[in-house]
Amino acid sequence: MNDAVTNRLVSAVVVVIVWCACGVAFGGVEGLIPKPVKIEVREGSFVIGPETRIVIEDATKPSGEYLVEMLRKSTGLPLPIGEGSGKNSILLTLAGAKAELGAEGYELEVKSDGVVVRAPKGAGVFYGVQTFLQLLPPQAFSTNRVEGIEWKASCVKIEDKPRFGWRGLMLDTGHRFQKLSVVYRFIDLMAIHKFNVFHWHITDLGNWPLEIKGYPKLQEQNIRARGVRNYTQDQVRDVVKYAAARYITVVPEIDMPGHSGPAMVAYPELDCPGQPRGKTNRERRLPYCVGNEQTYEFLETVLTQVVDLFPSKIIHIGGDEVEKYRWLKCPVCLAKMKSENLKNEQELMSYFIKRIEKFIDSKGRRLIGWDEILEGGLAPRAMVMSWRGTVGGIKAAREGHDVVMAPTSHTYFDYAYKYTPLEKVYTFDPIPPELTPEEARHILGAQAQMWTDNNPSAQLIEAHVYPRACALIDLIWSDPRPRDWDEFVKRLEIHLERLKILNVQYSALETAPSASKPDK
Repeated sequence: MNDAVTNRLVSAVVVVIVWCACGVAFGGVEGLIPKPVKIEVREGSFVIGPETRIVIEDATKPSGEYLVEMLRKSTGLPLPIGEGSGKNSILLTLAGAKAELGAEGYELEVKSDGVVVRAPKGAGVFYGVQTFLQLLPPQAFSTNRVEGIEWKASCVKIEDKPRFGWRGLMLDTGHRFQKLSVVYRFIDLMAIHKFNVFHWHITDLGNWPLEIKGYPKLQEQNIRARGVRNYTQDQVRDVVKYAAARYITVVPEIDMPGHSGPAMVAYPELDCPGQPRGKTNRERRLPYCVGNEQTYEFLETVLTQVVDLFPSKIIHIGGDEVEKYRWLKCPVCLAKMKSENLKNEQELMSYFIKRIEKFIDSKGRRLIGWDEILEGGLAPRAMVMSWRGTVGGIKAAREGHDVVMAPTSHTYFDYAYKYTPLEKVYTFDPIPPELTPEEARHILGAQAQMWTDNNPSAQLIEAHVYPRACALIDLIWSDPRPRDWDEFVKRLEIHLERLKILNVQYSALETAPSASKPDK
């Protein structure tokens, strides 16, 4: 602690503490997840009461409406929202913000007579609001009015911004259909924790729940279970709009060319002719017949509608676990290999990925796929999501491709806690030490995966994602520093009180109701 701080402590005017690499706990703010980059703790507190107002600008209206919605439920206070100024207000503003905070950084100043959240962009304001909510008693997260609580927040000054621009969680609805209520709940919890990418793994081995105009049989066919419901295009637009209001981008994944059994059951002409389909789920990891022009017509129709539904600049096409040997037994695929002068099935895979990438690129979007898409060569603008460890991500970054780190070792939250305990998640660093600083710039961030083939219920999903998601966001939001596990656990223990109030079915720190390590 420096002399200036010591003098302030002695004079009892203000206490200033800079949150340094070693990690320090603060009275009233010990439970912030993720940890802010810099915080000053001061004397006093701000109390929300009947006269408190929320003051907004046009650009900060979404965050103001979100804050009012959260606090009216728990406090029962009127909290009028509008423009203006004055004491006893919570001001959300872009005016005077520091440009160096970037698109998602913010300043939060809590004084006894008012609160100011200031940021260069609306996203930063929203994250500042989330931090302010965490400064209040945990009951602020209640969906019902709570009596007998003094709604106060410690006086602080916080300056904060994320380390990575891609902070993702994936939910799989392709193995097992999830109700829209589960999807909305998943997004709500992401917002509270400052995640900004919802990777929606929509189609896979289990079902094709997304409505595609012109192909009605996709929703009529089910491989795994009867009674699977579907997402209409209007419902999808509502989800995207809901997420956007919370500054979350929805990145859709339509799995191709493998994991496409539901599409080929519905439309057999998309399958390689004369090939057995198999009876078990594992045998149905069927790839499209990539020598067939009908396949490209179908997928371009699908992708055209996907692009219309999802404004995300990035479209995920899967590309993993493709049973390429089937192509070598297919006369249509062999003919395509011959006409395109392709030597083997790896080059045929590369042909498919590059052709799909070119189509996505023509729509003004970028392709991302699991790291298998590197095999046989990859189009320059394509992005890679590295799941088979970090090797694929390292290779992609060295080749100049942007990368999202999502290795099974640390970020597959469908695995039981005995395979991926909380502490292991907390040790993960998305930037491998093998990369040079120039190569490391291609690491956009990290993401955790929640596959549902072995965890179909909402309760099991939440128990596997939380509290591991708390550890993940702490390490991809906060600046790199020596990690202090004990200090994190102390913050987490306080944060778990918020999760209890939110009725999150989180797991105990070292256990989870899953006995096995499932396949992808």
